[in-house]
Amino acid sequence: MRLLHIILSLDIGGAQRLLSDLLPLQKQNNDVKLLVLKGVDTVFQRTIEASGIEIIDLHCRSFHNPLIIKKLIPFMKKCDIVHVHLFPTLYWVALAVHWCKGVRLVYTEHSTYNKRRDKVMFRPIECYIYRKYDKLIGISQQTQDSLMKWLKAKQDDKRFVVIENGVNLVTFSSVVPVSINKKQIIMVSRFAQMKDQETVIRAMTDINEDAELILVGDGPNKEHCEEVVRELGLADRVQFLGARGDISELIAQAYIGVQSSIWEGFGLTAVELMAAHKPVVATNVNGLKQVVEGAGCLFEVGDTKTLAFHINEMLKDEAVYVTIAGRCYERAKEYDISKMVLRYQEVYRELLV
Repeated sequence: MRLLHIILSLDIGGAQRLLSDLLPLQKQNNDVKLLVLKGVDTVFQRTIEASGIEIIDLHCRSFHNPLIIKKLIPFMKKCDIVHVHLFPTLYWVALAVHWCKGVRLVYTEHSTYNKRRDKVMFRPIECYIYRKYDKLIGISQQTQDSLMKWLKAKQDDKRFVVIENGVNLVTFSSVVPVSINKKQIIMVSRFAQMKDQETVIRAMTDINEDAELILVGDGPNKEHCEEVVRELGLADRVQFLGARGDISELIAQAYIGVQSSIWEGFGLTAVELMAAHKPVVATNVNGLKQVVEGAGCLFEVGDTKTLAFHINEMLKDEAVYVTIAGRCYERAKEYDISKMVLRYQEVYRELLV
């Protein structure tokens, strides 16, 4: 099967992380290539290249140039399945397929929300674009429900499929942690609109002083969060590590994991934390709640007091910590990446019958 994945770039993000885990496994049974509108030197790109998968770089200066459509066509024509991720590749591929006879399109929806859904004028455009896809995959039930509601799709529309993200459990459960003096609270996320590191930072004023906060990631909101740390006098208790390639090692040495999001498609990082036997505290939002609820702890968006309470409980009571960490590890087992790979393969085969 000739399979081409298309994405904007391999910058740091959930969709990019998914591809870096998924593609090497898909290569075992398919002829897999990845096309990016613009190449970037990140751990995700290096991981995919190291697995022997060809990365096609269009070297686009802008992601919003309609001329991208023309550039996509020759590569799409050589494939059986084109699997698309993120906007605006969603649009460009849907328009390019007109000149690619026989090619089947798959799109993975990675979030429960985007700004286009705030503007009703976009609905007819989006309905037209999404109709070009043979399968629409939601990374969680909540992601699919949100998309179907936006498109006013019928409940029996067979194009919509839920395939929850998975993680390589061994990668996160087998790392031996390095001994450190302070107990670390870790959050791994881009500093972007949908993430809320600021709430975690502010919660540190109510969290036991023996703990420190480790923030991993980069993005446009990082400078603001650094300013908040200075204003609160927390410079000696909060570390900004930037984008890192040793995520599993950083998680291994941490004590508690936090995922503070305003909205989320699926709590992939939460699963990675749980796979490493870490208790997780996360915001009570769709896409994340369903992963953590009943295993870890939840707090409402912006609620620093409840977040601090859950963390302090685990810091002071080892029995509470061990119980929650155990529940989280058992929950992580439900998201083994091998199940995700198998489900994607079934979708592809169904389209080619």
